[in-house]
Amino acid sequence: MQLTRYAIALAAFVASVSAVAERPSAKHVATSGDLIELCSVSADDPSYAAAMGFCLGYIDAALDYHAALTAGKKFHAIVCPDPEVTREEVVAVFLDWSRANPQLVGTGVPVESVMRAMYEKWPCSGQ
Repeated sequence: MQLTRYAIALAAFVASVSAVAERPSAKHVATSGDLIELCSVSADDPSYAAAMGFCLGYIDAALDYHAALTAGKKFHAIVCPDPEVTREEVVAVFLDWSRANPQLVGTGVPVESVMRAMYEKWPCSGQ
C-alpha cells in the first residue's frame, strides 16, 4: 500500500513536469524563484490559469510525495497542516515565507522551499 502511494505520487509529479516540458513556451521550474514567479502571477495575466494550474499541481505533488515518504512507522511527518488547509492557503504560506526568507529563495529546489515554508507554519508536535 505504501509503495503504491509512493509510486502514484511520483508518477503524477513526473507526468506534470513532463507535460509542461513538452510545450516549447513553458517555463522551466528549476529553482524556488521559478515556482514563486508562477505562483505569484496576477489573476488578470493571460497566463494565470496555466501558471496557477502548475503552481497548485506542484503543491499537490509535494504534499503527496511527503505523505508517501512518511507513511511508514519508521518515518515521521515533517509538516502537519490541518486537513482543512487548502492548496491556496499553502501557496499563500509559501509566498509569505519566500518574502521573509529571500536569501533562501534561489538556493534550493522548489520542493525544499515549499516544505520549509510549511514546516515553519505547521510543524508536527510530539515527534
